[in-house]
Amino acid sequence: MNELQLSLLGLGLVAILLVVVYNRWLERKYRKMHGTQSEAPVLEEGAAGQQGEGRLEPQWANDTSSEFGGDVEPSNRVEPGANGVAPIQTMLEPLPTLSDVEAWVDAIATLRFYEPRSAGSIRETIEQVGAQRFERIECYTGDAWHLTDKLPADALVSNVRCRLQLASRRGPVSPDALHAWVQAIESLTQMLSAGLSVESEAAILERASSLDIFCARVDALISLNLRMRDKVTTVPQLPAKLNAMGLSGAYPALARMNVYGEVDFQVVADDAQGQISLVMDFPHVTRPDLVVAEMFDQARSLASALDAEIVDDDGRALGDEGMLVLSNQVVRLAAMMQAQGIEPGSPLARRVFS
Repeated sequence: MNELQLSLLGLGLVAILLVVVYNRWLERKYRKMHGTQSEAPVLEEGAAGQQGEGRLEPQWANDTSSEFGGDVEPSNRVEPGANGVAPIQTMLEPLPTLSDVEAWVDAIATLRFYEPRSAGSIRETIEQVGAQRFERIECYTGDAWHLTDKLPADALVSNVRCRLQLASRRGPVSPDALHAWVQAIESLTQMLSAGLSVESEAAILERASSLDIFCARVDALISLNLRMRDKVTTVPQLPAKLNAMGLSGAYPALARMNVYGEVDFQVVADDAQGQISLVMDFPHVTRPDLVVAEMFDQARSLASALDAEIVDDDGRALGDEGMLVLSNQVVRLAAMMQAQGIEPGSPLARRVFS
């Protein structure tokens, strides 16, 4: 090995040593600088804990600095009161985690910010675009989703989620309505300087059609009628008879309610026809298999008290065998809904079948 090669090798070793020393120096400087910053809040929290009588729980609803891993700014901290105890802040109720079936029922567009934005500025932008153009908007702050109008103005938001229900009893969302929604989303994305993630309109319309077909298959009103044998004598007695049954509402439209204040089935009188109808809106009822049995028992009791005949919507006599067929239909429809993740009577079922 000649002298030139040895010289180059020596220079290479010296360069490597200089790089290692420089990196160590930078690392020590970084640790020293950030170590002093991270220790300050800890010391302040310890001092605050000694002043107060009890432990201070984190208030994540307004503690935007902790949500995004930043240092605690003095202006954002909650200072202890005169007695040393921090004032109680209102805890926001987060939205439930988005389920697979909700992602099937709704079209979802997600806006992601490169830097967190305040909820107040987002609401102002939504108003500028036109709040009526959006069906539902949710914001992600900290570690949970919240409705946009429920957040304090200074809450920092990292993501926005816009949702559009794809079908209801009115049918699937129309291409024009979907296109208008997508245009509103794109305008909002541009004004907020955000990144956008959303399906194509063709894919959304295909899902809407699929959801509408499913809803049409399981949507049902289970009904039966009581036809008075002696209208002249019985019809004048109907108000007193029905009002004495403990039903909610006022004659001629009454309802049997459950313990949660929700309608199990309706009881509607028609004086002109001399008839009472009992109707259960199947998708809106919790435990429809039990409710339909109770509705049939109610019909039998009324038929006995009013000397009435139980008939179907076509006026044909409906006996125990016919009621069993209806009961089995309810069980089958409930199983179909549950297989898709929609529980009869749940808020999601009431929303879809509205």
